Amino acid sequence: MKALVRVPGGVELSEQPDPRPGPQEVIVAVHSCGICGSDVHAAQANTSRTGGIPGHEFSGTIAALGGDVNDWQVGQPVAVNPLGGCGTCEWCRREMPIRCVGLPNLGLSAPGGFAEYVAVHRAQLFALPEGVSLEHGSRVEPLAVGLRAIAEARPEPGDNAIVFGVGPIGLHLILGLRSMGAGTIVAVGRSSVARREAAAVIGADVVLDSRETDVADYVRERGIEVSQAFECSADGQALVVLSRAVRPAGAIVAVALGWTPAAFDTHSFVAKGQRLFSACAYGDRDFSKALKLIGASGMKLDALITERIPLACGPEAFVRLRQPDKLVSVLVQPWREL
Repeated sequence: MKALVRVPGGVELSEQPDPRPGPQEVIVAVHSCGICGSDVHAAQANTSRTGGIPGHEFSGTIAALGGDVNDWQVGQPVAVNPLGGCGTCEWCRREMPIRCVGLPNLGLSAPGGFAEYVAVHRAQLFALPEGVSLEHGSRVEPLAVGLRAIAEARPEPGDNAIVFGVGPIGLHLILGLRSMGAGTIVAVGRSSVARREAAAVIGADVVLDSRETDVADYVRERGIEVSQAFECSADGQALVVLSRAVRPAGAIVAVALGWTPAAFDTHSFVAKGQRLFSACAYGDRDFSKALKLIGASGMKLDALITERIPLACGPEAFVRLRQPDKLVSVLVQPWREL
């Protein structure tokens, strides 16, 4: 089969052996796999080991069943939770399967979705409801990241929010906030105009360029009381700004995986009695909730999909996404031809 394999600085198209299912596995024929910002940044920074197939935002149809699998059918459309877990350890009980060593994490420690076929444990399959397309099935994973961050903040319906950073994760977080009844959503970022425009389309009430407007000044001058803020940019000064912007006793959730230490104003944070959380990945409950929201709410997911490309165009897309310009997000679709 064809697949994208990690090489220094990026990925390259390669011929790889077709996977075979273990007794508890199925083979998924990949329909769509999103290029996550973490994939791009890891490749650019050379922080991932070479070799192996990345890709963790994917959906497809079941192509083959392992010997002990009798509750799934060939041809069934599925979204795949790439985070495998044993279900019983401390990390699984905490809904943090990314820390579990019981099963490999697809696209991280095991072959992922930038390939024609992937071997997937049966426990990591989620059936797509009728009416949810395979493309939208690949968006369950980034939405689950956003929902986990929202859950950490513990908002009340109608609470106002700031999303700092409008890359794909920040944008999916906006979708989650809007679908869950948030009040005023203020999106802030220095990403491309295309991504800031997408933020407005999918539900942000205000979209600011952080190079031109200080969001803390903005919400204070307009009397917008902000109870929750989400740091999705890896900007080293973002937590300082957000502590100034969020009300006393409000919540700040760090989502972005930055590569350098960030600044933090402990005086403002402590004096205001704020709460600071981190949100890394998600659990099965978050993934299931994301799938249900996509199936029920009519989210404007197509506004976040800029390009659909074959595997052969993947290496170039990894480079272009370093400076996304008009790109919001890109889906790799292995079945496509050049």
